Amino acid sequence: MEKLNKNEIIEIVAEATHVSKVESKKVIDATFELIMDTLLDGQSVNIKNFCVFEPKTKAGRKGTHPKKHTALQIKPKNTVTIHLSKEFKARLNED
Repeated sequence: MEKLNKNEIIEIVAEATHVSKVESKKVIDATFELIMDTLLDGQSVNIKNFCVFEPKTKAGRKGTHPKKHTALQIKPKNTVTIHLSKEFKARLNED
């Protein structure tokens, strides 16, 4: 499975919108920055017909050290969950 990287996204968007790669990069960087800042502020990001990004805090819990087999406390951490839209899920599961 191939991966699509940021530079490839910039090139594809530049070609599709008939703008320079420099302009395309500015727009994509600004978009990603806006999404990141919004999530860091604790707000969700809803991109219609695509997905919803939601910030989430995972609670701390007890765990076991894999090598020493001793108990340890795992700290709470912040993460982001992604929920795909119904349209995206439908297209993903088409035969």
